[in-house]
Amino acid sequence: MGEDILKHDLEPDATPAIEHQQDGVITVVLTADNHLGYTGFGQHPRKREERQQRLRHAFQQATDFAIVQGVDLFIQAGDLFDTTMPDERDRSFVAERLAQLKQAGIQAVALGGTHDTPASIQSASREAAPAPQMSYASLGALHYLSPALKSPTEQLEPLLLDIRGTTVGICGLGVLAGQVGDPLADVTVQLEIERAAIPVLVLHAPLEGQAIGSSLLDTRALVHKSSIRKQSFFRYILAGYHHNYSQTRVDQTDVIVAGATQYIDFSTPDQAPGFVFLGLAADGVRWCNHISVDALAMKRLTLDMAELWSEVAKTSPTDSILERLRPLCDDDSMVLLRLQGELARSAYHQLDLNQIRRYGEEHCAALAIDDSDLSLLVDEEDASADTEERLSLRDELASLADEWIASATDEDEQQALRVTKEEVLSAIDEIKSRG
Repeated sequence: MGEDILKHDLEPDATPAIEHQQDGVITVVLTADNHLGYTGFGQHPRKREERQQRLRHAFQQATDFAIVQGVDLFIQAGDLFDTTMPDERDRSFVAERLAQLKQAGIQAVALGGTHDTPASIQSASREAAPAPQMSYASLGALHYLSPALKSPTEQLEPLLLDIRGTTVGICGLGVLAGQVGDPLADVTVQLEIERAAIPVLVLHAPLEGQAIGSSLLDTRALVHKSSIRKQSFFRYILAGYHHNYSQTRVDQTDVIVAGATQYIDFSTPDQAPGFVFLGLAADGVRWCNHISVDALAMKRLTLDMAELWSEVAKTSPTDSILERLRPLCDDDSMVLLRLQGELARSAYHQLDLNQIRRYGEEHCAALAIDDSDLSLLVDEEDASADTEERLSLRDELASLADEWIASATDEDEQQALRVTKEEVLSAIDEIKSRG
């Protein structure tokens, strides 16, 4: 598998790093959101294992590339694992990759993410449940950056590395599930950061202006561009959390989002998964190349229900949908089936969505059904009801929750209901998008 990366058509500037090892230029492979150990909702065991193998392979492509290029730093910007308790296979796999990096003389740095940071990290019992990356740090295989500060007054402590005579200062910051506000707004950094020629913040948090996929855990926390402008510590922000790759500049700060190394859901259909190859200097980015990895194909099928019903003759509507799905489904594809238009309630009940889901589980890597744009027309015999209503479990739950909130007389109860509503709707979105 280590030779696979050599088969990729790299971008013109992605030549061996030995040619780029100029004084003051630090070469970096940046990766994030690898989500090793991800388990799809209701996924068949064989499909689940194939998916996890793809996740491991994508991460190995990043480490292989770093070794072939001979980079200085390998930076993982959060959510290396999809869980705080990865299984032994994923733990051993990462240990092997880190050992290869260390043998090649590459320093590895990892930040805890929203999925793989235990809740105890932000509580008084920090030692009760260490992050899974801590075991590698204790063996000297990587430098671990905790995403959470112990207290609001704590300062970020920089990791200072001397790389071929250039001092690189690296701090880590992230958000945890349920966190609110702007984590960068009031942060301060220890004065040692001033010793760094290249000061870097490794960040795992939502960024203003970036699309947020529905599977991401927390959208109530947000790093604002104004906070990036105000901070005077970091020349570079290397970020995870968003599954899209991007490179932007906010005043004097270069913000580079790694993007995911494999599709997790359907929130980034137009973004090829991969990692980033960087050349960083004190005076700016020398190069920034996004390197794609082997990935599942992302496919979509949009069906207008009124048109479908007008074409249905000898076959059932379910069979007609399956006939259209069949050419798209294979083990290397994720398929999003979108149902839209208007449909009578009696006609909707003729659809066997469970059969369609089962077909997807058996014949493709993942299948998700999106009915958010489907409207249900009330049948004539139900004329006493409204003339049209939305066929969406999400909308019905939201409407019911709003009724409960309106009827609650206690302000604390209303707030608790609002929070519960957001969490339930977020869970529904995640299940739909992850297929």
